[in-house]
Amino acid sequence: MFSEKYCYTERPAAIILGRRGFLKVTGLCIAAVSICGYALNDMIARRGIVIKARQHGLYRDDKLCQALGLTSSHQNPTCLQIYKDLDAKPVDHLMHELLHTHYYPRTQLAALTKEEHHG
Repeated sequence: MFSEKYCYTERPAAIILGRRGFLKVTGLCIAAVSICGYALNDMIARRGIVIKARQHGLYRDDKLCQALGLTSSHQNPTCLQIYKDLDAKPVDHLMHELLHTHYYPRTQLAALTKEEHHG
């Protein structure tokens, strides 16, 4: 009855993934790309909301400063008092040293030593 010998042959590597396996892998890849795309789109949309809120706040502050007549930093009453106390002008080197701010990347600020920070 079972006189025929069964002969097993391996499929070539390119055909190892059958039609159903190919559809499963393709479906998983499409799902992963869709989820990542949605997440990126959501992050970009939230970023836009934050940027617009910040712009609105800056414009509101600018309008308030213009209404108070503070269109330049040297018109600020606090700065004027400092100039008066130190007998200096806005363009003096001392005022530049005292009032000028420096930008430091906040992520690296904790790693800086005191000498590097004030350096």
